[in-house]
Amino acid sequence: MSIHYKSNEQIVIEIKKLMLEKQISQREIAEQLNIKPQGLTKLLNKKNFGFEDAQKILSAMGYDLIIDFEQLADPADSPKQ
Repeated sequence: MSIHYKSNEQIVIEIKKLMLEKQISQREIAEQLNIKPQGLTKLLNKKNFGFEDAQKILSAMGYDLIIDFEQLADPADSPKQ
């Protein structure tokens, strides 16, 4: 599965989609992480959700987080800071 990064919120959405596709419950993931299901909900909903959080959750689901950098076809396509 490959996604084009847009925001951390998008990562959470993709993780939730994957959970639905694979029929993995939040309770199962929470058990793998040794936290309560409410703790997982809090983790998924936090404002500063990051790659480390994503990696923990994906690992509990049997997935790895791989970050791949690709050069833009046209430097003009680069987002402005």
